[in-house]
Amino acid sequence: MDEVASRDSLVDPTDPQCSGQALGDDEQEQITTSKSEPSSRSRASKDGGALHLATSTFFSLVMVLALLLFARTLVPSIVESVRYSWHLGQLRAEYELSGQRLSNVSLDSLETVSELVSQRVGPSVVHINVLRKHSPGLEQVSDWFDAGPHASLVEGQGSGFIFDADGYVMTNHHVVSEGDEFEVILNDGRQLTADLIGVDPSTDLAVLKIQATGLMATSWGSSDHIVTGSPVWAIGSPFGLQHTVTFGIISGKHRVDFRGTPQGFHGAGIAYRDLMQSDVVLYPGNSGGPLVNSSGEVVGVNSAILGESFQGISFSIPSRVAQKIAEALVEHGEVERGWLGVALADLPESDRHDESGTVLPGVLVGEIPREMPSPARDAGIQAGDIIVSFDAQPVMSQAELMRFIAEAGAGTVVEIGIIRDDAEMSFSVPLKKRLR
Repeated sequence: MDEVASRDSLVDPTDPQCSGQALGDDEQEQITTSKSEPSSRSRASKDGGALHLATSTFFSLVMVLALLLFARTLVPSIVESVRYSWHLGQLRAEYELSGQRLSNVSLDSLETVSELVSQRVGPSVVHINVLRKHSPGLEQVSDWFDAGPHASLVEGQGSGFIFDADGYVMTNHHVVSEGDEFEVILNDGRQLTADLIGVDPSTDLAVLKIQATGLMATSWGSSDHIVTGSPVWAIGSPFGLQHTVTFGIISGKHRVDFRGTPQGFHGAGIAYRDLMQSDVVLYPGNSGGPLVNSSGEVVGVNSAILGESFQGISFSIPSRVAQKIAEALVEHGEVERGWLGVALADLPESDRHDESGTVLPGVLVGEIPREMPSPARDAGIQAGDIIVSFDAQPVMSQAELMRFIAEAGAGTVVEIGIIRDDAEMSFSVPLKKRLR
């Protein structure tokens, strides 16, 4: 026991060495604990990484779906807008370039001229649908076919052309006369509702108005300067075939009397008779389209044909008249024509020629109605007078004098030369507004 006690007595708790030995067990425990802690943190780190990965994947999927939805919604409209802008830009480039080239090109290259004329005028030519509202009896039928209570039927078709970039369109009166509503289809495909600004049945002309931007207008040419034999082009929508171009020449001018034509004049009631004749072939649907010269300028408005079989004898209203009518309809909504207040008649054939056979000017004043105001009577003109001049222009026929009076306009003071009892006289007559 002494030996054991002796060994025990050798272990002193206060001895640093003994203390170090005693702490060794604690340190061993701490080391064991510290070895187990990284394993727990590793598991926690793995769990957090998996959660972060799942969250990132979820948000990525959401973003992808959002981008796909955005693309599906907006990309088609963006593509369509870019495509339309490109097409419109191409049309405008052709329109402007053709105008420059037409001023320099030689007529020896007719194919080139035709192509440039088509490019120059084509963007200005429109197709017109004339619509008529359903009658009350047809509204129920319209509902059965889901056409809607305000649906309209296509009553007719025609052509027209933009003569002002603000959206003014010229066409024939007989194209729009039976319609309640009007649709204009542009060369670039746009389909627009049009308002009727005014009509002039006497010349068979009318003006529509559309609301649109980027319009390319035609240029007016001189129908007075174009001569017989000049090449001309007609552009329109015969039978609904849009942008149809036909070619011909001016066959005659100042066609005023169609009584000797056995096949009949089909001019939809045109009262105005100073038309240009061409051999350009016109079909139903060409009415209201432009007749164009080799510079791409409008020299006439296609309006009538001779015969029933469209044989290439067609007539157009000269641009000299059409331009004035267009300006009057845009400004006033109507044409204020001059009125002389007399009944007129052509001279008998026996009085129309002198001894050498030369045609003499002169139109007979048949009568002056007493029940109506008469500028001619107020100025001193009498029944039986022969009117030989109008503002220094010789008067060769009744139709020509009526044209002079109408074109002078209401309120204009004109000089009228007459022959009365073999004496020449002159009267100043202030024209009044013609009543329809």
